[in-house]
Amino acid sequence: MKIAATLLACALVLTGCGGSSESPGETDGGLKAAEVTVDIAIKDGKVTPQGKRVDVKTGEKVTLHITSDADEEIHVHSDPEHEYEVGQGDDVTKTFTLKTPGQVAVEAHHLDVTIVQLVVE
Repeated sequence: MKIAATLLACALVLTGCGGSSESPGETDGGLKAAEVTVDIAIKDGKVTPQGKRVDVKTGEKVTLHITSDADEEIHVHSDPEHEYEVGQGDDVTKTFTLKTPGQVAVEAHHLDVTIVQLVVE
C-alpha cells in the first residue's frame, strides 16, 4: 500500500512538471522580452537606412547599432528625447525603451536626414 501511494505521488508530480508553456529564453510569467534593433551606417556623407518605418510595441527595447565614418549626432525625438554623439570610426550601440504610442523620428542631425520613423503601438 505504501509503495502504491508513493508511485501515485510520483506520477502526479511528473504530470505537473511536463506541461510548461515557456520556451527557452522566455522570462518568468511566460512573456518573452521583446527587442527591436536598427542597424545604422553613416558613410561618405550618407545614412542608411533613410526614412524607413519600424514598428515597435510600447515598452519594447529599441537598440540602435551605429557605425560611422564621420562625427554625427543622432537624435531620437521621443519623450524623453535621446541624443547620441557618434565619432569618426565609432561602432556604437545604444538601447532605450519607448513608453508612449505614436511616431518617433530618429534623425542624423548634421546630415539633416530622418533615419527611421519608429511607429510605437
